[in-house]
Amino acid sequence: MRDDAPPTVDDAFCRVVRVRVGSRQIEAIAAASGRPGRRERRDALTQAVMASAWSSARPGESASEWLRVVHPIDPPMADLAPDRDLLLLVAGLRRAVAEAAEGTDEGAKSRLALARETFGEPARDQIVTLLARAAVHDD
Repeated sequence: MRDDAPPTVDDAFCRVVRVRVGSRQIEAIAAASGRPGRRERRDALTQAVMASAWSSARPGESASEWLRVVHPIDPPMADLAPDRDLLLLVAGLRRAVAEAAEGTDEGAKSRLALARETFGEPARDQIVTLLARAAVHDD
């Protein structure tokens, strides 16, 4: 890894964020595709949710530096809609660490192991509770 590599405490993260994407935002994104139809609006909703969740979880940070996942907690994916409060799980692993750990970089492998051990801290219990509640509601 390079000497200017980020600190190990920030190689992975997991946060729960609340966002709302507006109808106008969805329409603007869908309109950029030309003739917005149902599919374009659904794709625009997904794009807006991903972008809003990322900017809430990691404000001012480039998403391209991370392998990331955004997953709805409440409501579930099928019920996502504009102008509605959304509770989302946002998780990420620093891309450079993941790529270096695939090779022979022992420092990166150690950083990846530490990221696994501390993933979700300090809010791990809260995150697990929220996910369990969401699972109960989905059944």
